[in-house]
Amino acid sequence: MPAARKRKYWWKRFKFSLGALTGPYFLRSLFIFSRNEFIHHERYLQLRDSGRSVILALWHGQMLAPIYMMRNQGIHTMVGYHRDAEMIARMLKRLGYFMIRGSSRDRGIEALEKGLELATDSTNTIAITTDGPIGPYRKCKPGTARISQETQAVVLPLASNSSRKKIITNSWDRFYLPLPFAHNIVMFGEPVYPEQISGNRKDVLPATLQKIQVSLSQLQDEADQYFRQ
Repeated sequence: MPAARKRKYWWKRFKFSLGALTGPYFLRSLFIFSRNEFIHHERYLQLRDSGRSVILALWHGQMLAPIYMMRNQGIHTMVGYHRDAEMIARMLKRLGYFMIRGSSRDRGIEALEKGLELATDSTNTIAITTDGPIGPYRKCKPGTARISQETQAVVLPLASNSSRKKIITNSWDRFYLPLPFAHNIVMFGEPVYPEQISGNRKDVLPATLQKIQVSLSQLQDEADQYFRQ
């Protein structure tokens, strides 16, 4: 390997390792001096204690506050295999999350099968960014609905917002970065119970997907308006 190429390789490896190592501390710096608040947190606690597995459904661009505020609770979350995802996976492990490896664009069947397996255990909570990893923006993919219908796991919409933030406008998901000394919220919506969606087998999955899409969109709209009141 030429010397210049070797230096570039090791520089990338160094940045990757540094990011995975310092990520949790950087995340903590964004939130430690802020007011961090759960809204309707009892909805999650009641479901978790009721003997039902739970799927937390959220948009990809809203993930940072939930990652920090729900750390060290043994939640399972889906993370792909590309380079950035690998760094995120290592950071999430340091924050007390369990990994389901794969995404809709990379080993999706593997991730779906693992999600189905975990959701059959009533003690588990799974977090899924329903429009990830590459969009379209705020458009639910069917994996969440399928896991819910096949395992009877309850889907709980989740949204977040911050009173001080930087929106990454050139990112497909309009990812937002909370700023220090902010008021951050994580808001829980009304649960989507799979058994309450009726119809024949062919129609149930699209109906469940539509219900999740509408519920999550309405909840995020509510969160987006929270600091404008």
